[in-house]
Amino acid sequence: MRDVLRIRGMRVLLGGELTSTFGDWAMFLALAIWVKTLTNSNSLAGLVLLAAAAPALGAPLYGWVVDRFRRRPFLIAANLLSAVAIVPLLFVDSRHDVWIIFAVTVCYGISGSVMSGAFAGLLKELVPDEKLGAANGMFSTIRQGMRLVGPLAGAGLFAAYGGHPVALIDIASFVVAALALASIRVAEVRPERSEQHWLSEVGAGLRHMWSTIAIRDTTVSIAVCLLALGAVDTIVFAYIDEGLHKPPSFLGLLLTVQGIGAIFGALAAPAIMTRLGEVATVALAIGSFGLCIGLIIYPSIVLAFIAMPLAGLANTAGFVAYSTVMQRGTPGPIMGRVSAAADMVIGSAQTLSMAAGASLIAVVDYKAMFAIISAALLVNCGVLWRRRVLSPPTPAGAAAVAGDGAPALDAIAVGDGRPVDTTPAAVVDATS
Repeated sequence: MRDVLRIRGMRVLLGGELTSTFGDWAMFLALAIWVKTLTNSNSLAGLVLLAAAAPALGAPLYGWVVDRFRRRPFLIAANLLSAVAIVPLLFVDSRHDVWIIFAVTVCYGISGSVMSGAFAGLLKELVPDEKLGAANGMFSTIRQGMRLVGPLAGAGLFAAYGGHPVALIDIASFVVAALALASIRVAEVRPERSEQHWLSEVGAGLRHMWSTIAIRDTTVSIAVCLLALGAVDTIVFAYIDEGLHKPPSFLGLLLTVQGIGAIFGALAAPAIMTRLGEVATVALAIGSFGLCIGLIIYPSIVLAFIAMPLAGLANTAGFVAYSTVMQRGTPGPIMGRVSAAADMVIGSAQTLSMAAGASLIAVVDYKAMFAIISAALLVNCGVLWRRRVLSPPTPAGAAAVAGDGAPALDAIAVGDGRPVDTTPAAVVDATS
């Protein structure tokens, strides 16, 4: 990671991402708490999460939009517009203003879907392929660290002063991210306008994802993984209640422990990918999840505190590897669309699984469901492990090659310059 930090301007970009991610996590939890406080309705508070996730269904269209603009200017504008979109929260005072919170949450979801692909593309433009794994791991470490701090800070600030200060902090975080992007210079190329129909362009991400074997196989495996793991989000409450005999709030402690493991996963991912390759790392992560689910079939707090950190480690390492596979296998001009296509496929699988889990848990014992999910993940791991040759390990010393030959972050912009875009990025956390 030190090699990545030597790229001029990367520390500025890292600082902007740290600030922005803190604001995101602080605001995200505060939105649900705000609705609960104003309406005293659990269902409406839960719908806030759906309002944030629903915009992902339009991901292919967002990816097409992203690919039509230069990355850095696009991200600057997107951050500033996101800051403006948060401003209406400053006028929320009663339950009659709850609709404002939902409207802002939808905008938040669109913002996240749009900027994840553009930011991944920016990294692809700035960092040589040999260092993409380290760069993805570094930014993932920041995100996971802020995931531990941000929600707690947001909830605490809301409890003490209400939602308006949290909104102001989030607005400021977007502005800081925009200023960080504005302070760096990148050699960019204006994207070429295609003569194809826009629907054909929108589908380019799906076509590339399906025709590139390494991307296709890892995407399918992760989708199958989340098709199983998504149900855990709903089953876990039965596990905590019937198995551990703890209150629902105990989940917060388990997720905190998982988050600690996720930080280590982000730090370890580059080394694992160098040794095993990206596809093998994704397979290993899926297998680790299978082991974690198997451990908690038997209700034990000790086993839970063993399984959760391992799940966090596997989650982050797997998605860092997946992002790297996509970035290395995708041309810059279509990176946004490929990223968006991946988000749609994976997000749809997880949503279906969550719905199925909520229905089945009423008639099927959670232990039986855990056993089925664990077995499915282990089989999935075995299938993908056989495909690990699609992305062989990086030869020793390869990272040093082209190390200084990467385009400098502060290189003077050429022509209209535009950051190439990349992809997937923060794909959803499997068990959060």
